Amino acid sequence: MFRRTALAAFSLSLAACSTPQHNTREVLQRTDTRFFIREQCQPKSTASLSQAQVTGLDELPASLRDRLLADLPVEATGSRPFIQCQDVAARLLEDRLHALCWPEARVTWQPETGTVTPPPQPRLSVQLGTRYQVDAIWVVQGKNATVPASRIIKAAQSALPKDRACTARTFEDIRTQVSKLGTFHRVLVAPGPPGSEHKVPVVIDISEKTPVPQTRGK
Repeated sequence: MFRRTALAAFSLSLAACSTPQHNTREVLQRTDTRFFIREQCQPKSTASLSQAQVTGLDELPASLRDRLLADLPVEATGSRPFIQCQDVAARLLEDRLHALCWPEARVTWQPETGTVTPPPQPRLSVQLGTRYQVDAIWVVQGKNATVPASRIIKAAQSALPKDRACTARTFEDIRTQVSKLGTFHRVLVAPGPPGSEHKVPVVIDISEKTPVPQTRGK
């Protein structure tokens, strides 16, 4: 219930994006939910920051950059008294980048000056850091899974680029290949905890549809 409440308060519009990148959208939604639960912040207003307000993301495709900068909180207060979350946009963007395989990404925040109503939007500076490579592939399934983990891993490996680059595009390609194996309710692909030598595992979270019970004729 708390997770749903947090999402409703945040008023996510990521689901309304016209791009077909379902996995990226779901990863960012999960990231946002966990972020606000951890931070115990309730956004009072959000905005999509423009490219002019953020430096360091020029190398990203425009569609991905727009998704990362959508619905960032520009004003937020804590759920407990006296807790202020004024740099929450920078920290949330940092979490979003980590969730899309920039484990070394750092975002700094500098508010604009002046007395403006509504409150001025922040300016963000991003340092992406090193792009990591995919290491091992982990599969998370329910106990009654019908598709073996070995088949899922094999399908995921077939979707990896030659340089094994860990990118949002890689996640989407893995999701597409794995989804072909069965009638799954959900396939979510995201990076695991980063390891050494700039490598990171990829976690594939599978949720299978509940079988429809067969009815016997009289």
